[in-house]
Amino acid sequence: MNSKTIQFYNENAAFYDQEQGDFGFVRIPEREIALNRIKKITDKSLSVLEIGAGTGRYTLEIAPLVKQVTAIDISQGMLDCLFQKVASQGISNVKLLCENFLEMPFEEKFDLIVSFSAIEYLKDDQALFAKISNLLVPGGHLIITTTHNTFFRWWGRMGNYFRQGIYMNAYSKRKMRRLLSSNGLIPVELTDLCLKSIFSKGILLFVHAKK
Repeated sequence: MNSKTIQFYNENAAFYDQEQGDFGFVRIPEREIALNRIKKITDKSLSVLEIGAGTGRYTLEIAPLVKQVTAIDISQGMLDCLFQKVASQGISNVKLLCENFLEMPFEEKFDLIVSFSAIEYLKDDQALFAKISNLLVPGGHLIITTTHNTFFRWWGRMGNYFRQGIYMNAYSKRKMRRLLSSNGLIPVELTDLCLKSIFSKGILLFVHAKK
């Protein structure tokens, strides 16, 4: 993730939740499918890693379901917003890390790794999925949403370039299956989300995989 993106999120952290509310046609179905799946596979004994936790749109929903959530994000501004929410709600099982996920040395492994509209900012997707696989316990689950290649091939990438100053990764089902299988992860479900049409398979790709 480049410095322009970090600066963008630090400067806009205070307004991020409001902005995401304006994209309900994307965020509502994303949230529904992700949380429904998470609730089916979690219990109070599980340790969870959230990559790109941001202001905690999902962190606060997951925390009551599990033993521990480690929430990592490279934007201190976003994590400051999440810290305020955690503190105000008296949540004690969320650990915050302001680090680059690919550079962070973890000493533990996780039962579940999640990430929502965040992995597209990481350029080296092979290193990303290799590290995810290494951090999952045997039988552990991966649940992510990310940008869909058919939608972001042009409109999304150009829009994001002018907004944040970078191009983002985007994933087709074929590419995602290849990345999963080459890193010892078994696809459970890959689903196209939001604005599906004859021109686009969707804005987002939902992924559930298992080690």
